[in-house]
Amino acid sequence: MNSLLVTCEHAGHAVPAGVDLGLSDEVLRSQASWDHGALDVANAVAARFGREVFAGEFSRLFVDLNRPSDHPDVIPEWCYGAHVPTNATLSAQARRQRLDAVHAPHWRRVRAAIELEIGSGQRVVQLASHSFCTLLDPSNRRFDVGLLFDPSREGELALVDELEAACLAHGLSTRRNEPYTGIGPGVTSSMRVAFSAYQYVGVTIETSHAVTMREGGCTHVASALAVGLAQFGIRTA
Repeated sequence: MNSLLVTCEHAGHAVPAGVDLGLSDEVLRSQASWDHGALDVANAVAARFGREVFAGEFSRLFVDLNRPSDHPDVIPEWCYGAHVPTNATLSAQARRQRLDAVHAPHWRRVRAAIELEIGSGQRVVQLASHSFCTLLDPSNRRFDVGLLFDPSREGELALVDELEAACLAHGLSTRRNEPYTGIGPGVTSSMRVAFSAYQYVGVTIETSHAVTMREGGCTHVASALAVGLAQFGIRTA
């Protein structure tokens, strides 16, 4: 049996009260700070299956939840061309406090949820919802949905086959392991190390801003993903 876990690491662009990253509101609302529409896709998919969404609360410029805690860019000094002045001078103690307060709880929740389902005899399917800006590479980002996965894991390849077929049936163009590689540093990559291919399947969805910014676009993507997940054996609510 397969059990669905939906996450959204770059869900919002807020920063904690009292924190000044030295950035303009324009930067905080840009791709450098969050993934537009990713939470809308995640919420719509999760609702189809009666699941909650494990979502980040703050901007990735404060703490990037899609990087391991020891990654140099987990508290980035630069992100998509945006310089974060206060992060460049952050003390080791302040850095640790951010990670303990924001990063560690999210990763603990995700891992605990996976362990709980595995303990009940389920294989966990994690769908991590993200989005990408077409303006960063217009000539190569002419597709609607990117499906990021590890091709060496048969379960992930099988899930991507289903998701891709469902997207195409919904009129959505797809690319595999674009605009980013599916095996780079991130939550799904780390969980693959922690859990076997028999226990865990992790796929990251990258939805184009050309879709998320279109009326009904996020719902349309979620509908396609829900069909693919159902074909893979995830039961609807």
